[in-house]
Amino acid sequence: MRMLGVGRSSVREALRALITLGLVETRSGRGAVIIARSPNPLARLGTGTDVADALQKWAVLDLLEVRESLEGQAAVLAAERATPLDVVTIERHALEIERRIKAGSTYFRSNAAFHTAVARASHNNVLAESVQQLVGQVRVYRERLMQEIQGMPSGDVAEHRAVVEAIKNRDPERARAAMVTHIRRFAELVRAFDGQPGRARGIGGGGTELRE
Repeated sequence: MRMLGVGRSSVREALRALITLGLVETRSGRGAVIIARSPNPLARLGTGTDVADALQKWAVLDLLEVRESLEGQAAVLAAERATPLDVVTIERHALEIERRIKAGSTYFRSNAAFHTAVARASHNNVLAESVQQLVGQVRVYRERLMQEIQGMPSGDVAEHRAVVEAIKNRDPERARAAMVTHIRRFAELVRAFDGQPGRARGIGGGGTELRE
């Protein structure tokens, strides 16, 4: 904190990111420790921003694998257990996303609220808290892709609608499939994105103008 002139929360956030990347772990009695790995593990990544982008992409893809399992199950339980108020809340967040997209605004917070609402409708507190924590970890990368990849917002709208309809119709397996499809598409966009403004390998180029 003294060396970098930042607050305690900033240090904690940085450590969490390094732990997610598999570069640091916490050990009892020792605190945060750099993990020993094979010689020069980052050599093949390149330098500078290339390294940062590649590490971030790996971390996001790891997180999405976990989210696919957790949120797929959350959607199943939501279809089985959601109260009428839960369904209204989920649908309200989905409509807010559509409203923000039409207005040309970014929609990460509304998107996170949608996913969290589905998880809370599972009425499993551990699952809901886990999803809420994981959703927030991909903010920087997701907002970047929202700006750069044409068609991403419209895809989000269609996939959210599918999740909502499956939950409203009390169809657990369709709800799981819809949520997994949604998360897997995001993972594919992450894999295809090359980090260059307005470009994504295998995806229609041309960014979408979204403002805060």
